[in-house]
Amino acid sequence: MGFNEWLRTAMNKSDLYARIAGGEDSFTEFKRDVSQRSDFASEMIAFANMEGGSILIGVDDDGGIVGVAEPQRVEEAVVNIARHNCVPPLNPTIEPIQDDEGNTVIVVEVPRRMHAPHENNSGQCYIRVGSTKRLCTPQERARLLQAASPMHIDEIPIDRTSQADLDLDAFGVYYQRIYEQPLDEADVPLTPMLENMRFLVTDFRGESRLSLAGLVLFGQRSQDLLTHAYISAVRWEGMEAGEMIIDRQDMTGRLPQQIEQAEAFVLRNTRLSTKIEGARQEDRREYPRAAVREAVVNAVMHRDYGLDGAQILLYIFDDRLEIRSPGTLPNSVTLDNIRTHYSKPRNDTIARVLLNLGYVNRLGSGVPRMIRLMREHSGREPDFELGSAQFLVRLWSG
Repeated sequence: MGFNEWLRTAMNKSDLYARIAGGEDSFTEFKRDVSQRSDFASEMIAFANMEGGSILIGVDDDGGIVGVAEPQRVEEAVVNIARHNCVPPLNPTIEPIQDDEGNTVIVVEVPRRMHAPHENNSGQCYIRVGSTKRLCTPQERARLLQAASPMHIDEIPIDRTSQADLDLDAFGVYYQRIYEQPLDEADVPLTPMLENMRFLVTDFRGESRLSLAGLVLFGQRSQDLLTHAYISAVRWEGMEAGEMIIDRQDMTGRLPQQIEQAEAFVLRNTRLSTKIEGARQEDRREYPRAAVREAVVNAVMHRDYGLDGAQILLYIFDDRLEIRSPGTLPNSVTLDNIRTHYSKPRNDTIARVLLNLGYVNRLGSGVPRMIRLMREHSGREPDFELGSAQFLVRLWSG
């Protein structure tokens, strides 16, 4: 159960015992007391900057309940720390719960931030990683700021670009598909049209630039300016990376071209079996073509383009296919709810274009469809794994 789901359940003694039995994790921290104000503030900040979490005061690191001697004083201390040691101030929910021995544990529930990332009075910004907190890197802090902004990262202006860097033929094909008329018959002039579509934006100097979405979707030289915006594919011999390479290819160009190249790479590096029953011949691929496309499209649509130097990795092994996408899960998606959760995409403009081009059936439906296709094909659902700056999708051979 994710933290947000847990918050919706009233806390009682049984819940407290279950929470302690689960140990410290991404959503839970044990504290014996609040004597170290700066440390306690950093714990709350770390939870707020990620998905939220709870701090159980009166519990040792090993899960032993020691309780607090003066619950009212502890609650007041937590409120003061949240107000005066966190910037902007936090507003946690505080609840005392007694165990069977009469010991009082103070449960501090820290909600996920709603706006800019939180920091301490020294300007330090923390995040929660597993069962520990750590300082943000400059790149992580930038992503937190971006996530707090109403502007999506795919709308940022790309330096050294202009409208002249747009591939008008590619954009014309897109326009024809959407509006069912040639681009040269459009009623709206090209420049304001591109601005309305968020493919052309203004930078802080007042210069007109291609947005990140405009560059990766319709740019003439995407990889010259965003060197990491491509897919690196390898067909390995055996079960692990590092063995002999059977085939490899870097998928470059515009995102639709990358998707098509990636799908072709998988088709030529995976098995096709033929089954004949009477006069009927049935071809069966090692992986459902539609599931592969869903995995690739989700990777290019949701990846974090702000992670410099990190490309999408597509690995094929003897028993599985893996796609590693830079970045964590977008918005409120977690590993707990990814199979059913529908959320606003990280790259809204890119997602909209891929939907209009037919690469996406319905925004938010990709993962559930991928799961269904793989279950029907091989009886085994995909694996989803989240690293510190990478999301992995694993499809098993069938």
